[in-house]
Amino acid sequence: MCLQEISSRIYWMPGEECTDRPVLGYIRGEKYALQVDAGASPAHLAQFQQELKRLHLPSPSFTVLTHWHWDHTFGLCALDCPSIACAETRAMLETVSHWRWTPEAMAQRLQTGEEIPFCDEHIRVEYRDPQEIRVALPEIVFTEELTLELGGITARLLHLPAAHGEDNVIVLLPEERFAFLGDAPCGDFYHLDGGYDPALLSQMINWMEALPFDRCCTGHGEPENKASLLEELRQEQQAIFVQPAE
Repeated sequence: MCLQEISSRIYWMPGEECTDRPVLGYIRGEKYALQVDAGASPAHLAQFQQELKRLHLPSPSFTVLTHWHWDHTFGLCALDCPSIACAETRAMLETVSHWRWTPEAMAQRLQTGEEIPFCDEHIRVEYRDPQEIRVALPEIVFTEELTLELGGITARLLHLPAAHGEDNVIVLLPEERFAFLGDAPCGDFYHLDGGYDPALLSQMINWMEALPFDRCCTGHGEPENKASLLEELRQEQQAIFVQPAE
């Protein structure tokens, strides 16, 4: 996958469906550069770093994690810059850092519901030997919001209520009217089989409507208009409240 330009300051590297690798983002400021998510593995991160070299872009000064899920964080152990996450992400990764990656331990987590088959299957594709997994922890932790002045561009890291989990962070770039949303617009695959909690979905839509961006990129999608994404989410919202025919 190639790193692609959204604007002179914003780039994205598409995800890969076969391994469930997510989108990785890059914001270039005049003083600092910010990477969005650490990737699914050191190999995924290395691919991203090679793309930065190809385009003669500076190495990231910081990396922000959008949430704790493996595909967005397991490259963290190979990162060569400080990482940033909300407190909830840090707490979840602390738990995951104690997981063992033997076949027996992975099977046990499926039985208890700590892990879901979709993630288990894709981890086994990304890693030929899951026992190579090393879970690192972010160095910088915030609660509700952290603002980074990168030089000519501001990155607002916002802990956003969303159905996908309790630790969704988005990267809002007001000057560019763009946002990296991670998996926030997705449903809850751990508890609702990909569905949405109605209250959290409503909160997320209200938050997104009020935020100053016109275009965005989700964790496994392509750059799109905010209006089209909100329309998709409203359709999900309406479907929840449709009464089944008797």
